[in-house]
Amino acid sequence: MTTQQIDSETIRLPQAWQGKSWLLLALGLALVFGSAFVFMVSGLDVRRYFWHSYLANFMYCMTFGIAAMFFVLISFLTRAGWNASIRRWAEIISMTIPWMGLLFIPILGLVITGQGVSLYEWNTTPQTLVENHQPVVAQKVVYLNGTAFAIRAVICLVAWSAIVSYYYSLSRREDETGDVNLAIKRQYYSGPLVMFFALSVSMAAFDWIMSLDGDWYSTAFGVYIFAGGMFGFFGLMIVSLMSLQSHGKLKGYVNVEHFHDLSKFQFGFTMFWSYIAFSQMMLIWYANIPEETAWFKNRLVNGWEYLSYASIPLHFVIPFLGMMSRHVRRHRWGAFFFACWALVAHWLDMTFMVMPNAGPVSGPLVLGHVLCGLGMFSIFLAMILQRASDAPIVALKDPRLHEALSYTNPIL
Repeated sequence: MTTQQIDSETIRLPQAWQGKSWLLLALGLALVFGSAFVFMVSGLDVRRYFWHSYLANFMYCMTFGIAAMFFVLISFLTRAGWNASIRRWAEIISMTIPWMGLLFIPILGLVITGQGVSLYEWNTTPQTLVENHQPVVAQKVVYLNGTAFAIRAVICLVAWSAIVSYYYSLSRREDETGDVNLAIKRQYYSGPLVMFFALSVSMAAFDWIMSLDGDWYSTAFGVYIFAGGMFGFFGLMIVSLMSLQSHGKLKGYVNVEHFHDLSKFQFGFTMFWSYIAFSQMMLIWYANIPEETAWFKNRLVNGWEYLSYASIPLHFVIPFLGMMSRHVRRHRWGAFFFACWALVAHWLDMTFMVMPNAGPVSGPLVLGHVLCGLGMFSIFLAMILQRASDAPIVALKDPRLHEALSYTNPIL
């Protein structure tokens, strides 16, 4: 099949989705503020509970953009052709990173002004930490302080924004010129950028989530966040691409072979996330060092133990067994079901990472957190629709597009 044989309208955002970004943005902001209101009227400490919920849901959406950036980089690094017809959609998702960076400003403001102690326990003076019997955290203030935290965050957010903007701009320029050198240029930089990606994502994961428990540390934590983000990202890709097709888009560009591969990657990251999660837990359990085991202890009390134990079947056993069969991954409804499952499981995982630090499980906590999650995801969708509204959702002049259109999975 050639690109000339396909209606150009099939690569544009559905008419029903046009102009909906502002509506989603307004809805999202209303839900986020509604979340703060729920925490306030319920008598919970708004600063503590709301900002933990805000951070968890921010990271849930941010990991999609980060994973999309990695998907684009690794596609060029490996010279992948099978995904040329869906790469533009991943580029659009990655372009949410600059806007998500703006949503991190409130947290930066709290930390810089020293008002973020309800979120990060180290965000106070060393003397106060010693008085609160936290000598281990007090020894880390050279690294964990408001200024250093802000500098590292800005470096990550600016660098990531520059990377995705550069790749997206070259991709859009390729739409106009068809210059093969633009693809070669992106391929040339992909290797060093993947290495920078690994370092920067680990640094951000350490700062933004792991440092919620100042005593605790795990060298595998950055990989854990990465694996969970990729698991959710492939679910998002499947759900969004199938939704586009249900509105008559991408006909002839995305088929069962592409969904099969996306499902295979999702299946693979199910196992990879589980491997990292088990390795992290097993090594900490075996060492039995108080500073390390306290992190797991906090997640096995106050009602959070149910989520801890549920994460095993939700994030591993059920998707692993359910997606093991090739027939499920190639079945449209089977792939869609487990893609939706991944989106929910990843949100619960981000909740498990952050919310136990806020306090015990309660009805108002659950309600406020869900509202904040729906609001943040609505804002995230608004960012995607805003970017997708002014560009084709397939890169028609990608030099490897013909490989994607003729791609088939071998039957083993």
